[in-house]
Amino acid sequence: MLRIRFTVAAAGPITACAAVAALLTGAAVWSAGPHAAVARPWRARSTSIVSGSHGPPVTTTGATLQLTSGRHYGPPTNASGYSVIVRTGPAAAWLLGGSNPGGPSEPVAAQWNGSQLTFAALPSGLTSFVSDASATSMNDVWAISQYGRYLLHYDGVQWRVVRRWQTGQVTGLTAISPADVWVFGTTADGTSEVGTWHWDGYDWQRIYGLAGSVVRASATSDSDIWAIAASSASYSILYYDGTSWQPVPTGSDLDGVQPRDILTISPSDVWVLGTQADTTDGPRLVLLHWNGAGWTSLVTQITAWAGRLAVGANGSVLVTATPADTSAAGLILQVAAPSGWPVVTAESSLTDGSVSDVVLAGGTRSLWASGAILTRLGGEAVIWTGQLGQALSQSGVGT
Repeated sequence: MLRIRFTVAAAGPITACAAVAALLTGAAVWSAGPHAAVARPWRARSTSIVSGSHGPPVTTTGATLQLTSGRHYGPPTNASGYSVIVRTGPAAAWLLGGSNPGGPSEPVAAQWNGSQLTFAALPSGLTSFVSDASATSMNDVWAISQYGRYLLHYDGVQWRVVRRWQTGQVTGLTAISPADVWVFGTTADGTSEVGTWHWDGYDWQRIYGLAGSVVRASATSDSDIWAIAASSASYSILYYDGTSWQPVPTGSDLDGVQPRDILTISPSDVWVLGTQADTTDGPRLVLLHWNGAGWTSLVTQITAWAGRLAVGANGSVLVTATPADTSAAGLILQVAAPSGWPVVTAESSLTDGSVSDVVLAGGTRSLWASGAILTRLGGEAVIWTGQLGQALSQSGVGT
């Protein structure tokens, strides 16, 4: 499995400006149409940040990103955006999202080879936007629409609709193999109208019990799946060993935290990203790390809303976030846990566009990030590219 991502979208109309920033947390609803490719340079600034209450300030060099490719979908006044990027090879990825937030929207998709973007056709008649995607290979890609309530599959030739649901929200997706795919549909308040579904290569089966409360998940194999579950009272972490789902104690680490994403690198290296919203200084990014024996947590000094997690270099992870103070339109953080405690080692702030998702390309230090920018009329869906900074070697975490 390559990786899993999840998006929570907010209901109701939103403006184009709000929609571009909302790509980070999936809070937009988008629609597609004719396209036109554009490209222009946009650079990110690197800043010094504070690692949090368990470590000293860490001054590092983050990634310098450039807007490499952009595409507009639909009428000129549409705001277009990519909400997710999923890598399918060393120099291949899918970008999915949509346009026209708050209006009659349709999903969009495009293939990326590291230098060129190619528009791809999705089944006709679809509405809403693609909110999450997962892939096991270039010929086995899955995608969901949270509010469109459908599941898509790409077989190397074309996209098709696999399943639809009449009510609820489709909130998470992870593909472990072509014959092992999980789809989740539990909202933040624990409502499970869609519920949890599993594909075994032959049929879809709805899974009940603890698994029915899963919002999103991440897996390294069919017997190593970690998940965020929700109820009307609180969030929790679950683990699946191939036979049954079991709760994982987190103590007080999730108290007051709204977890947004989970990433499993190995059974002894699991990350949870969330937001502590009830603070006097605004929302704070929160990171939890599992080392195989227990959890450590970090409430950062960064006032932002949590986005997504991705595998980084040298044992690190990458984090996307949306600043709460609007001083920048998007953040990409580099995080590691060299001595047990999570430490933010680098920050890159985009001042002219938003970032919704990020991947490390082909085992290198190259970053590909999806997102959007505003234009005078509407907005464009964009890809940011750049080189990961030397933050880890500078901070003594790795080389």
